Amino acid sequence: MNRSEDIDHMRRRLLLQGLAAGGALAVGLGPRAAQAQGGMMGGMMGGAQNVAAAGSGVFSRTLPVPPPLHGQADAQGVLHYALRAGSGHSELIGGVRTPTWGYNGALLGPTLRIPRGKPVQMHITNGLGVPTTLHWHGAQVPGKVDGGPHNLIAPGAVWAPAFTLGQPAGTLWYHPHPHTYTGPQVYAGLGGFLLIDDGEDARLGLPHTYGVDDLPLALQDRRLDASGHLVYMNRMPDMMGMKGDRFLVNGVEQPHAEVPAGWLRLRLLNASNERIYHLAVADGREFHVIAGDAGLLEQPVPLRSLLLAPAERAEIVVDLRREQGRSLVLRSDSGAVVPGLYSMPMPVDAYDRGRFDLLQLRVGAPSGLSARLPERLVPAPTPRADEPARGFVRNGMKGGGMMGMMGMMRGGSGGRAADGPGGMSMGIGGRDLFAIDGRYMRMNVIDVKTALGRTALWRVHNRSTMAHPFHVHGTSFLIRSRDGNAPPAHERGWKDVVLVRRGETVELLAPFHHRAGAAHPYMYHCHILEHEDNGMMGQFTVT
Repeated sequence: MNRSEDIDHMRRRLLLQGLAAGGALAVGLGPRAAQAQGGMMGGMMGGAQNVAAAGSGVFSRTLPVPPPLHGQADAQGVLHYALRAGSGHSELIGGVRTPTWGYNGALLGPTLRIPRGKPVQMHITNGLGVPTTLHWHGAQVPGKVDGGPHNLIAPGAVWAPAFTLGQPAGTLWYHPHPHTYTGPQVYAGLGGFLLIDDGEDARLGLPHTYGVDDLPLALQDRRLDASGHLVYMNRMPDMMGMKGDRFLVNGVEQPHAEVPAGWLRLRLLNASNERIYHLAVADGREFHVIAGDAGLLEQPVPLRSLLLAPAERAEIVVDLRREQGRSLVLRSDSGAVVPGLYSMPMPVDAYDRGRFDLLQLRVGAPSGLSARLPERLVPAPTPRADEPARGFVRNGMKGGGMMGMMGMMRGGSGGRAADGPGGMSMGIGGRDLFAIDGRYMRMNVIDVKTALGRTALWRVHNRSTMAHPFHVHGTSFLIRSRDGNAPPAHERGWKDVVLVRRGETVELLAPFHHRAGAAHPYMYHCHILEHEDNGMMGQFTVT
């Protein structure tokens, strides 16, 4: 959509689209629009006209595993990868066809397998009717190919960035990152895994046979209306972050996976817009965390539950050697009391569900693979800061909390919209609602400058009433401390997202090895996508 269009015209157009398509109405259409969906409280709490949520233990459909994409080598040895963003229909819920967006298909995208140290060329075609970008989340690449808001791809255009990933093997991902539209585009279905391969997992004997004993799992929640269309931002609490009551793994609600008896590796990605997962195996058994966002840990860490914030990744290994013929369930307990995530006054959210099941693992016969869980993995990283410390403050919400959200619902200035799948609202991104250091995202403002080849010490302090996942582009960092204390063992590897709880101060050590100039700066931002789209993002250069 042309960004110069009049805002009121776009709102009217969106209203007509929503009525014609039977899809969701955007926030900001006023109280009459909310009444049309069942009254103001219906607009606030949602769900009255949604597709009825399935109960636990459905597991009637097979887990789809994203196909691997290894690239095609040219005469110079450069690997070429092609992705096309487009639209289609997906069966998120059994028997219901939902309009969605995806890469090389209707939903999500293939798993990019990229060898460490190998030059690659990407070919990204925008087959959507709106501008987009493609961000390589967790990749250490120059700012000009990072895929942030400044790398906009027009409808019908092709973007062809080239880079080499020299960082250790890890579970990364890719997703759109257009300024003020990231939330709705990810929610519509755009995203996929990017795995850096260096052979270290095979040398260690870890499970590494993709799709057999090494499964990628993208966890998402979505909300559907009575016609099966995606619902986005149709009630006031959605401004705090979009949540749903349908829980998907690789785009399917409550699937099952046939896995061999033996050691099983699960690559977990929280690809949700806002939801924090509190993951465990339903029978309470122990598992081992072997990797965080951006690489292996020094040694496996035994846990019985794991908190995973939006955009965070973790690799866990589960011992199924004696479980042939049994079924296990991966579950989240969002209702569990986890200190520091929220505080009152926060709106009670109908979509903050308690315990819910995500995936059933059906254990079959051993596969003959010789995977194991080694006692040691990779040496612990030991960077030291060589720049003065820099502080960041995560501020509270502008406009008086819930009253401010009500003002936004009634059509405050700054909202924009674009066409989504099946007439889905593209939200009201672009409002000055959430801040870092009291400032809101501006495309023409550089907030921080840092030096190439240096290791920065960043202190992130959260003064708001909820936890925020903090993401930094262009680097992997180490958590030096949480409120002056050492981080837990499973957080001591390379990361690019950290959940900063309310009132907490987290110290990060971030080395910068690639340039990012003022024309293509890096971003730092909250990875609750509705916060990012509405101001909680800044820009920095590395020169």
